[in-house]
Amino acid sequence: MTPKEAWTPDTNFVEIGAKDGAIAASLVAWGFGRVLTVAGSLRGMEDIAARQPSLAAYLTYSTDRRVVRRNNADVLILSNRSILRLWNPRNWRHARQVVWIPRTTLFSAAAIILCLAYVLAGRLQWNSLVRLGDGIGRMAVFGVRHRRTQQRARRYVPRALGVAGFLKRLGEQGVRYAVLRWFESLPNLPPGEDLDLLVDDEHLEALEKILAEGPGIQPVDVYSVTGLPGSEFGNMPYFPPYLAEAILSDARLHGDLCWVPCPEHHFLSLAYHALYHKGERSGLSDGLVHRRNEAEHDYAAVLRRLADDLDIDIRITLRDLDQYLAEHSWRPPHDMLTRLAANNRWVTHLVSDRAAAPEDAGLAVFVVRRAGLNGDGLAKITSMLKHEGFEILVQKVLAPRESQYSARCIRGGNWGRGPWRVSGGPPAAVVVTYDPEPVKPSSRQRRQFPGLTNARVLVKKKIRDAFNDGVPADQQCNVLHSSDNGHQAMDYVQILIPETAAEIQERVASIRDAYATSEPVLKRITRYGRRAKIELIELDGQPAVKKTFKACQDRYRQSEAASLQQLSPLVSEVPPLLRVDHHSLVIPYYEDVLQYKRSSGKLFPLSAAKEAVAALRKVYEAGYALIDAHVENVLVDRREGLKLIDFEFCHRYARRPPTFEHSYDIAGCPADFAGNLPDGGSSSYARGWQPYIGLGLKSLLNDPVWLQHLKRSVYYVAHLPRFLPRRVRHYYRCWRERRTACGSPNRAEFVSEQAAPVTISQIRSRAA
Repeated sequence: MTPKEAWTPDTNFVEIGAKDGAIAASLVAWGFGRVLTVAGSLRGMEDIAARQPSLAAYLTYSTDRRVVRRNNADVLILSNRSILRLWNPRNWRHARQVVWIPRTTLFSAAAIILCLAYVLAGRLQWNSLVRLGDGIGRMAVFGVRHRRTQQRARRYVPRALGVAGFLKRLGEQGVRYAVLRWFESLPNLPPGEDLDLLVDDEHLEALEKILAEGPGIQPVDVYSVTGLPGSEFGNMPYFPPYLAEAILSDARLHGDLCWVPCPEHHFLSLAYHALYHKGERSGLSDGLVHRRNEAEHDYAAVLRRLADDLDIDIRITLRDLDQYLAEHSWRPPHDMLTRLAANNRWVTHLVSDRAAAPEDAGLAVFVVRRAGLNGDGLAKITSMLKHEGFEILVQKVLAPRESQYSARCIRGGNWGRGPWRVSGGPPAAVVVTYDPEPVKPSSRQRRQFPGLTNARVLVKKKIRDAFNDGVPADQQCNVLHSSDNGHQAMDYVQILIPETAAEIQERVASIRDAYATSEPVLKRITRYGRRAKIELIELDGQPAVKKTFKACQDRYRQSEAASLQQLSPLVSEVPPLLRVDHHSLVIPYYEDVLQYKRSSGKLFPLSAAKEAVAALRKVYEAGYALIDAHVENVLVDRREGLKLIDFEFCHRYARRPPTFEHSYDIAGCPADFAGNLPDGGSSSYARGWQPYIGLGLKSLLNDPVWLQHLKRSVYYVAHLPRFLPRRVRHYYRCWRERRTACGSPNRAEFVSEQAAPVTISQIRSRAA
């Protein structure tokens, strides 16, 4: 295969460890212009240039060992000793292909072994041999699998332009930018030093086009005002956008070459960078313990000089500079500090005292952006929040002045479009909510949202999707932002609606009191808690199950209480109602020996299936439909037999369907059904039962037992790809739970394997 057959003219070639320039000369002869040959020293580059003067425009050198991965190569060519850099995938994950010329050397032998290992590991794949020319040999070409394609702030200046040419092109095209620091010696930069640019959002694309003109090894970090994808710092803006905009607005021309911050902003932005991006790695003292930390630059000396030039009398320490930045409104907002703390130990100390203080994880503030108010957007958002289990405490549409102020103080000041095509606009309304039953975030959710304490606030994703449903892709946006925890929520309240802080505290206390359980709680058995919490309590010396409903979900309490009162005398499988009040209801405790889960990978027991369908027939004959009937809402007690549970959606027919087969629990609800429905719509036999029983309704009701077992066996085998992974996960979860329980002094196992009924003393002994 020839190079022209293997690559396109716009391919970036970067050769590392070159000594003779033969590969570059051959590629240029084949008509490729984007070629860069990197020698290991200045003398090495001069030797290559002396041998082949025509390559002068394609040559550079670097003594940095990391140059093998600090480049923008599409095709990374490893020559001589640099072939050994294959051992670390980080060195070549940025490239599309890795190339080297097989020789009869130890380096080539090592490369063959490394490439074979990575091919077997699925990190590389063999592409082809490419013939360069006489006397050079053929290049072994390997494609990089799982290439790192996510754009980052780190880019590279094309060698053909150089730093001076790059900055000149930015000026010619009218790009609005500023070189943030270390610009005094430009266009010359020390080896390994990068160029830090702040650029206006609207000009980011123009800058990227210039950087894409060819290969290079000179690093440049590009940060946009609002932290657009690929130009952000830790998934947030480099500076709060209002500060970034101030830097660009007051930027000055430096040496007729580039735009830089004005002297005041130079000092403030460098102090900001040293404190909140570097922290202790800046080498600055914290002001209490005098120790010197290693740093790339002497931040203390530079900041001292800048402060003296501006007649600023300040000690150059982390604490003093932090206080100065706070006084001049340059300290990041608290929610931004929390995110910066993930990679900055000193910032962690700033927020640790606050994080260690008690918080109410149930308090959450949702900030509606301007696009979220279109039409009846605010009503739609509050309705969805109530449906998810949030009590609405306060809601308010912000005045223009309030919106402008809060935009600077919340979300790091970043109200840009982010990963969306357009911006949702600045804050326009606020909805303060309370959830008395917070959901503990999963480990994955905590990694994605480090400060999150109630996973229920992630309903904002569902709300965003609902607003963007049916909207053209180029008009979709983010309409909603939320606090991550109780501390942040109180910050938002103080910023957005401080006049309601006392009222909110009173409402929260009232909700907590009404939601509290006065009886001894033996076990919490709540699943998700959107509508109610479920607890095993002691009532008159006997175990019982109590459901305490949230105030915003009271219609479900009324529905369940009325249904139990009406149905339990008529249907033995319906639990009796022991007690009901304005917030809760209590039913007997049944020792569930079935404990069936749809995720278990097993079929629902045949005998229990027949009894459950028979019970549904009785419910139908009594004039009701459960609406949410399915296999997990069935339990089997050793003494009381089968019981149906969960009557929150129970519906009384105005006109009962003509047959049981047409009932809502079997056929599903009609399209014009006006009652409450669970998420995902009403259940039916085909959705809630047949996939786990393995029999159609007619077969379940009429076939002989031997035929039913045969059909179930055939069904299970036919659907093994669905059941087997669930079965494996079920065993794994059981193993994890047993392992956790064995190491926990507070474990509680409440389902007895004995025939005797469970007692309060047994429950307490197991919980001890």
